[in-house]
Amino acid sequence: MENKRIIFLLFSIVLLAAGLIYLFNSQQRLSHRLDQLTYEPDQVVVEKESSSPINTCGSDCQKKIEEEVAKVVATISQTPTLQVPQSQTAAKKNIDYITLNGPVTTTSTQWVEIPGVEVYIDLIGDYGKGATASWEATLKVAHGNGQAYARIFDVTHGTAVDGSEFSTTNNPNYSLVSSGNISLWAGRNLYRLQLKSLNSFEVTFLSGRIKITY
Repeated sequence: MENKRIIFLLFSIVLLAAGLIYLFNSQQRLSHRLDQLTYEPDQVVVEKESSSPINTCGSDCQKKIEEEVAKVVATISQTPTLQVPQSQTAAKKNIDYITLNGPVTTTSTQWVEIPGVEVYIDLIGDYGKGATASWEATLKVAHGNGQAYARIFDVTHGTAVDGSEFSTTNNPNYSLVSSGNISLWAGRNLYRLQLKSLNSFEVTFLSGRIKITY
């Protein structure tokens, strides 16, 4: 609506300026024609034709146009800026962390479940539709020789959680390792830590936590 008002105002001013120019030009043209006419006794009036172009917009005309343009510019500069409605912003996300306490160790080259480092989660029931989960853990491998693996195991369904496995290599000091989003089954399920070593060197899980975003 504000843009339409501005356009209408500009159009009106342009029409006004055009009208003033037309009237001014008509007056100039009439004066010029009168100046060109000569009268001789017993002869018909003869009109002199000018071969050079006539300047139909003098200094007064130019001044008037400049004044009208200045008014338009002043009007536009004083017009409040049109506020464009902002699209609805995404709902603010909440984050919860579920701690998995350690430390625990293993030298097994096969996946080993760690009883007690576990948690029950009902992702949708507890956090609502659209909630996502990921996790992170602090790991190291003895003597900085080998590779320490960790993952989350779904005890309820007897299967590893997709996307939950990660590792650290040749790291004698604790290193924080993180996963992307992991796939948790619907319903309330028991999730437990699993560890393994690549080459029987002792691996240590210091602590970890599951991150729920909802």
